[in-house]
Amino acid sequence: LSFIVYYIAHNPDVKKKLLEEIDSIFQGDKIRPITKDDFYSLSYCEAIVKEVARIFPVTHLITRYIDNPSETAEYHWPAGTLFVINSKVIQNNDDDWEEPNKFNPDRWMVENFEPNKNSFLMFGGGSRFCPGRKLSMIELVCLTALIFR
Repeated sequence: LSFIVYYIAHNPDVKKKLLEEIDSIFQGDKIRPITKDDFYSLSYCEAIVKEVARIFPVTHLITRYIDNPSETAEYHWPAGTLFVINSKVIQNNDDDWEEPNKFNPDRWMVENFEPNKNSFLMFGGGSRFCPGRKLSMIELVCLTALIFR
């Protein structure tokens, strides 16, 4: 949350778009609780949350340990191998992201945008995908909207 506030505060154009979205939804009402419909309307706010997580992931390293020997391409991995995945490097890769070092929430606003497979690891991936990912997004988007409302 602190990095979300940081990136919004350091990008006035992003803050302006966020405030416009919030004002269009809440119409200046600063005490009305956020509803489910409000949440689904906070698309730019969600884009900001995802972009911050892409540029500055909460967890830079993800580890995976294999119990059984495995073969991938020409490589043979013995049981007990520990793999370390650097999510920060993956999420800032030139092959998957246009201007990867630029904070640009608008990249998430393109209709039907989906990041390339395994290029965005905000909640992990595969069978170990975070079970709380939806709740976490709801909390981050709503809290960001409440702070800036």
